[in-house]
Parts: sequence; C-alpha cells; structure tokens
Amino acid sequence: MAAFIASDVTVAVVDRKVIGTKHMVVGTMAFGGGPTYPTGGIPLPAIASFGMIRNIDDLNISGLNGLTTDYMTRYDKTNHKLSLFEEEAAAAGGPLLECDTGEAPPARTYNFVAWGW
Repeated sequence: MAAFIASDVTVAVVDRKVIGTKHMVVGTMAFGGGPTYPTGGIPLPAIASFGMIRNIDDLNISGLNGLTTDYMTRYDKTNHKLSLFEEEAAAAGGPLLECDTGEAPPARTYNFVAWGW
C-alpha cells in the first residue's frame, strides 16, 4: 500500500473568526481507509486549505461530534505534518507510541480548530 500524501487529506472549513491579531478556523478533516502511515507523520494540505494566509500556529484535532478518537494527534508545525499516537499492546497502560509505518488508519472524519494567520 502507498503511504499518505497531502492530497489524501480532505479539509473543509466550517467557520472563521478573527480574534485580536489571529485567525481561528473551525472545520473538519477526513483521511484514512487505505493509505498507510508514513515515517514522520501524515503530510497535510497547504495552509490555505485551513483558511490561513501565512501560517498555522496551532492545530487541535478531536473526534467528530466531540467524541474522542482511537488516536492521539500532534501537529508538527515545522514540517506541517500530523503525527498519530496510539496505545500499543506492549505498552498497555504506558506511554503512547507513534503509529507504525505501514499501519493503515481507518477512514474517519475529525473536527479541528486552527489558530494562525
């Protein structure tokens, strides 16, 4: 199977606000169901897809309708990638480990809130 590329992630902006000198964008992000997790995280579409002009300072992701997901996420601002972490059997009850390359996350839609400009 092929690894994720940025075009495998679909972003839909639902609402935008300007708060002080920052933009806050709320939307959904869908991915999974085929491609595998690449080394270093899932590359995300261009920042313009998230309703930003210059940069994303922070990207918070949660499950659809406020539910938690089976993955913890971390936005890598430097590389504009999304890292996924999960509890693996060997580490049950311990720290979360980054997904293995070759693992294919199921198709899901997530909510996001992005801050930036």
